[in-house]
Amino acid sequence: MNPDEPNFIWKDLNAVRDMGCIIENELSEVLPNKRYETYSIIGRSGEFNETFNDYEPFDYEIEDVTIPYENLAAVKRWLTGKSKLITHNDEDKYLDAICTMSKPTSFKNEWGVFYTFNVEFRCQPFKRKVNEQPKVIKTKSIEITDHGDEIAFPYIEINSKGGDITLNIGSNSLTILRTQSGIVTIDTEKGKAIQEGNPLFTRGSWIKTNPGQNKLNISGNFIEAKFWNRSAYL
Repeated sequence: MNPDEPNFIWKDLNAVRDMGCIIENELSEVLPNKRYETYSIIGRSGEFNETFNDYEPFDYEIEDVTIPYENLAAVKRWLTGKSKLITHNDEDKYLDAICTMSKPTSFKNEWGVFYTFNVEFRCQPFKRKVNEQPKVIKTKSIEITDHGDEIAFPYIEINSKGGDITLNIGSNSLTILRTQSGIVTIDTEKGKAIQEGNPLFTRGSWIKTNPGQNKLNISGNFIEAKFWNRSAYL
């Protein structure tokens, strides 16, 4: 994408090149809101705030989009469902999003030649790298660099030889119990460890990485592991 031309990618299709969109306005950058719980105490002035460092999803609207009259049916099919949203001003990162979640999209017919519309996406708060390549691990300990802005929850695949496997980063340690020989997948964001479609029992706390340097330790019998950090960008 041309960084100077308003544009976006949805469902791996380029709005300008593939769908014939003309976008009148520059696309904005959005900073998500951090969640705060507000409470008061009798006898104390003002209010108090507490946060668990999690963020709210947000609505991202693209206004004044024009398409050729004959492209309407294809664009309607395109702007549905769930996918990755990539914008021209940050094209190496994506947002997980659902299209037009809160309201229908209205297409206005202009002289029977083209349609104009606004489109809205409901986005998860953090951006992630497009086409992140996993770090392949064949040792018991490795340094992981997190280039993101907030705490990240990695995705890991381990080719196990069987038995318990323990992962440790900082103060967080997770043991996957009684694995069999074969691939074990661990999604720390969803809190799931799976092997051959079946959930595995775990013990401990789900590991996470902080921006900067992190040290991952793996104990147990395994051939190799693949580690997707899934750094979180604001």
